[in-house]
Amino acid sequence: MKKTYRFYGMTLMAVFMAIGTAACDGDDEEESGNGEKDVRIEKVIPSDIRKKMQKYMAIYDGVNPPNVEGCFVMSPAVNVYDSTNDYDPGEAADDAYMRFYNQNTSNNTVSYEDYNDGNTNEATGAFISGEDNNFSVYFDTNGKSGSVRFKLALVVSGTKASDGIRNIYYAFVMTEKNSNGDDDLIEVGDFRVFKDKDGVASPASWTFSTRAILDEITTKGLLKKNK
Repeated sequence: MKKTYRFYGMTLMAVFMAIGTAACDGDDEEESGNGEKDVRIEKVIPSDIRKKMQKYMAIYDGVNPPNVEGCFVMSPAVNVYDSTNDYDPGEAADDAYMRFYNQNTSNNTVSYEDYNDGNTNEATGAFISGEDNNFSVYFDTNGKSGSVRFKLALVVSGTKASDGIRNIYYAFVMTEKNSNGDDDLIEVGDFRVFKDKDGVASPASWTFSTRAILDEITTKGLLKKNK
């Protein structure tokens, strides 16, 4: 039987926060948009990791992103790539609801919250880059699992369209961890990429109660398999 899994699933404390930055330069395997670079992205996603991720998803540069405000659902969300090889491409995850709001066109930030398998999380001041209808939203989370502190970067990319967000991808990557590897979390540099199975995250209603920014989130998606 084909199993499903969540983006998240192990309880930890995390603070969602955006960190300012410097974008990397081109020669990307996946199209990443044209136009002026948004120089904040490299502090969120180091350039060497970004280049690896762009084999499996677009990460758009540019300083004129579209308005992405609204709620959208990836249903079903499926795995595209897992650098740990724990999950196969095409494995299904639970539906993921995402809401973008308070988009600021002066400094290209946006507030973000998501709902997945009973958990709601929020990020204020996430960065948004892009040109025309293509965009990427990205931000850091600082987390703690037991005695292990870590930093996780999340990216949502897609193309805003009349029927929702097309070619939407959701990814997370471990960027820092104060551990010698003797823990249940994925290693620094490991990342997982998801997409909507039919390629379109459709408009949806946001009916979930988002908790405080300092919050318990669950991260089964960060666990090594069979731990």
